Amino acid sequence: MTQAAQPAVSPITIDVPALGADVQCHELAPGRPPLFIEPRGAALRDRARFREWLGAVRPVLDDLVVAHGGIVLRGFPIADTGDFADFIEGFPPFEGGYAGGRAPRATVSGRVMEATRLSSGVRLALHSEMAYRRDYPGRVAFFSRRTAPVGGETLIGDVRNLIDEMDPALVRRIEALGTRTAINFGPKATDQSASYGHMDQRGWNHSFETDDPEKVETLCTERGLQPIWNADGSLTVLNVLDPFVRHPRTGKKLYRSILHMKPQAEQGLDIEISKTKKYPTGATLGDGNRLTAEEMAHIDALCDKVTYAWPWRDGDVMVLDNLQVWHGRNPYEGERDVQVALLA
Repeated sequence: MTQAAQPAVSPITIDVPALGADVQCHELAPGRPPLFIEPRGAALRDRARFREWLGAVRPVLDDLVVAHGGIVLRGFPIADTGDFADFIEGFPPFEGGYAGGRAPRATVSGRVMEATRLSSGVRLALHSEMAYRRDYPGRVAFFSRRTAPVGGETLIGDVRNLIDEMDPALVRRIEALGTRTAINFGPKATDQSASYGHMDQRGWNHSFETDDPEKVETLCTERGLQPIWNADGSLTVLNVLDPFVRHPRTGKKLYRSILHMKPQAEQGLDIEISKTKKYPTGATLGDGNRLTAEEMAHIDALCDKVTYAWPWRDGDVMVLDNLQVWHGRNPYEGERDVQVALLA
């Protein structure tokens, strides 16, 4: 279901003296991420002064991402990929990279990647980036280089209190059994498609950035993954994970899993790829069983309660705390160019 952009509301002014007098901040609702940061006057619309300001307040921005779950910089001189690349240079990268990642995406330049090549008609459900892996980025940065004329909003959801809302008996069962994820990649492919109707279609060589199966297996070993080569040349990767983690800054226990998400092959899409696999893409409990339909619906409903969107603008940059605030994408029409970077 497409999440409609929220209607226009009067922003709630937030005073952040540590950012200086040349910016103004607001929220769209009390306590709801993200914190919007905009220039006050013309000073920080100058590229040189903006970069100087950014270097000075970087530690403050780090704290704001944790405190608010995410920030959006709007109206600053960030218009193209080079500007976004300059912006993220101030933040440490996620050293694990995206080799073997789930989303069909390619590198744009340096640390900047496409958001996804998933077909424009598909809604990307709310999720924590790389929740199917042991190693994951602490933060994710998004840059809307070209905003879609219809739809395409980047959804976000504040999951800081998700566990508190979950059935305690379900939390105990998930915690006791743990989870096992399965991710499927297509056979080795020559070219990447412009878009994919199903993520399992992307060739394993494009996902792992190598044509050498031995290098794939080495990478899997380093990351605690179990690779399974299928008879049709496709690849399945299994991973045993703890579905709950502690936030490194706040210490709060958080849910980080795809356990509740229905596999794409069961979402009413006209494709049967995953159903032919021994281990369909998705997650089960550690004993191999899936959550019941009622349990999945319970967690989905909690996610829906905290999922929302707002109209994006060209040049918007968002940095999210990857554990506290999840993200997704609405279907869209027309041209859309959103770029991402994985940060530590």
